[in-house]
Amino acid sequence: MRGLGIGAFLLLLPLISGARPVYHKEITSALRFLEAYQTTGDDGYDVGQWRARVTSYVPSAIGVGKFNVPFEEPTAFVASSVANVLAEIYFLDDRYDRIPAMIARTVDGYQKYYWGSLFNFYPPARFKGVKVRQPRYMYLAPQWKGFANIPPDADTTSVAYTTLHYLQKIKGQTPAELPAQVLNAFSSARDLHRAPHVYNAAQGHFQTGAFLTWLWDEKNPAMPRNIFAAPHRGTRIPFNFNDVDCVVNANVVKLLTAAGKTSGPGYRAACDHLNRVVRQKQFYFCGMYYPSYYALPYTIATALDGGASCLESAQERVLNFIIAKQHRDGSWRNSFLARPDYIQSTAWALNTLMILGDPENELHRKRIRRGLRFLLSQAERDSSGRLYWPGQVFYAATFIARYPVVWRSTSYTTALAAKALLMADRFLE
Repeated sequence: MRGLGIGAFLLLLPLISGARPVYHKEITSALRFLEAYQTTGDDGYDVGQWRARVTSYVPSAIGVGKFNVPFEEPTAFVASSVANVLAEIYFLDDRYDRIPAMIARTVDGYQKYYWGSLFNFYPPARFKGVKVRQPRYMYLAPQWKGFANIPPDADTTSVAYTTLHYLQKIKGQTPAELPAQVLNAFSSARDLHRAPHVYNAAQGHFQTGAFLTWLWDEKNPAMPRNIFAAPHRGTRIPFNFNDVDCVVNANVVKLLTAAGKTSGPGYRAACDHLNRVVRQKQFYFCGMYYPSYYALPYTIATALDGGASCLESAQERVLNFIIAKQHRDGSWRNSFLARPDYIQSTAWALNTLMILGDPENELHRKRIRRGLRFLLSQAERDSSGRLYWPGQVFYAATFIARYPVVWRSTSYTTALAAKALLMADRFLE
């Protein structure tokens, strides 16, 4: 032991002693919160989900929700997003042994969201005897009900299969191959030889070869062209045009990397698109469904952490962007074009900084300490004393509703905060 320097010994001491993380009590309390609020299947949700709330700020007369009234809206997307963060916590420290059972329950609740081997954002319903997809609780006026009869999408499909992949790894199993329908759907729904969505055209995002959001042929003759057609008239892409979303692409890249499917059509083009978006600093507007500066940096960081080497050229730019956007109080705050958001933004940005940052870099350490202080100052406790962080801007509806129709998930934000507190050990003295 005499040959081991004091500094090196101190770094090894937690491993030698089996010391708990610095924020073990806070992490444990947050995980207990998530365990307590995971749905059972007897509460209007499918088993293994967490409540998310969608709030509309358009006049109630328009019929998309009711003004400033939050509606609980169960989705496999939110459940999978929470489960994936939990799995990443478990991979960092498997002593948090409540996590595998929570993820298994999430997977048990997937049945209603399958579309063959793909996943749909909404659960099934029936309209005039026809099976359709609809929100379960959010109010929609009759003219908007058909608009919500959407096809499977690449975002829900990718995060759900990432959950399945993680659960198999946790169980010590070899992850199953991705179904052919999933790979074929990703390969077919690509931004090639097509007219761009108006939102993408405005940003110069067309003919990118990247993955499209909706796993559906936008030229399908059976798809209603009247966006207000009743639900039983058929499945339809919102406004009849598919689109390219940077966060959706990063989620697909993350899944394909984990699954070892990096040589198929679209993978390289998606990486090139994401690298280009980062070079042009289009973090806020590139996500049609993610009105946040920090959703893309976090998703790229987790993809890089999972082995997506095709995104390495973006790493330093993402890191510099995150450092530059931090406020003096340690927070990160979203654009004024979005709903007020400083908790979710800080959780995303702080995780990104700790995934991509260098524990030996004093600037990184200083910014992380500052960010941790702010994040901890925003924690609240439920009636049983369990720690949580209120959800803020997670994702939004279509491109014209990025500001007025917003989903929030306290469970997702709390999972992100717990992950940040666990990763902090690498940067704290």
